[in-house]
Amino acid sequence: MSTRPEPDRSIKNQSIQVTTRHDRSMYMFFIQLLLRPFHNHVGRPGKRQPKGSIELKASPIGTKKCTVSHKTVCDIHVYDMESKGSSKSDTKTRIYYFCGGGWQSPPSSQHWGMCSRMAQDLPGTTVSLVSYPLAPNNPAPEAFPWLMRFYREIMERADEVGEKVILAGDSSGGNIVLSLILEALREDEAEAAVSETKRRSHPVAILAMCPSTDLTRRNPDIKKLEKVDPMLRFKFVKSTAEAWYGDWDPEDRRVTPANGDISLLAKYGVRVHGITAGYDILSADGIIFRKKLEEHGVQGQWLHWEKQMHCFVLTYPYGLREAKEAIDWVMDVLKAE
Repeated sequence: MSTRPEPDRSIKNQSIQVTTRHDRSMYMFFIQLLLRPFHNHVGRPGKRQPKGSIELKASPIGTKKCTVSHKTVCDIHVYDMESKGSSKSDTKTRIYYFCGGGWQSPPSSQHWGMCSRMAQDLPGTTVSLVSYPLAPNNPAPEAFPWLMRFYREIMERADEVGEKVILAGDSSGGNIVLSLILEALREDEAEAAVSETKRRSHPVAILAMCPSTDLTRRNPDIKKLEKVDPMLRFKFVKSTAEAWYGDWDPEDRRVTPANGDISLLAKYGVRVHGITAGYDILSADGIIFRKKLEEHGVQGQWLHWEKQMHCFVLTYPYGLREAKEAIDWVMDVLKAE
């Protein structure tokens, strides 16, 4: 019998299709139990990264079954990953991946592995891992305008060669991709209101896994979930948010996508897929964001898995069943794009 997550049939007519899971393996239970005493160390940023986009060294897990090529776009380092045996001429879809890590950490081996898996499982797809400028030396007031230029450039290039684009990210990376697209759509609407301009291209979809959607950290459910979250604490997620938004107000739509004009995603036909986890303090805001998508008629597929921790999907290298099945779900969603 298949253990693949099935959609909640009770909401099949809504624009956001939610697949809900409640099971948890004993292996996952023990992993969470072991992580809890070390929550101040697991997944925490290491040394401060310098100003600008840092050049990365490809992880062996990323190069085992994929070729990796390096380029720069608007002075941001990008690493294109293609399944061995394929070529750039085969590319019909490109996924730009922004890793999580509190806006402060470069991609981990798990992120390289995720991108490699996407490149292998999705025919005709190149996955581009983006080394975006990291806080605190590159806070949003400096980095976000730079990332907007990057966004416009990659979309223009995709338009020229006829590539379909998907933006993907986990945690803080999910925050960035949501914020970028919402701000770009807002700019386009403002331009269209004053002049007749050619409609710019945008991604067909977003994939946001356990995204950080509200940097005010005011949701009281965050502290309630702290009791069951084996990794994250309120103090930590507040400090990483502050490092990113810098001198900006945390309510600014450019750092809090929940405050953007979400209706524009539906108007421009950008689908939004995502994952939330029941034992993740960021899911409190992530679920609110998902419901806003539904209210505005945005199309998308979402997986909510109770008793799972923040970014549990990235634990698949350790053999956790839930992570494997969540990745299978992601691949099914992306194949449909």
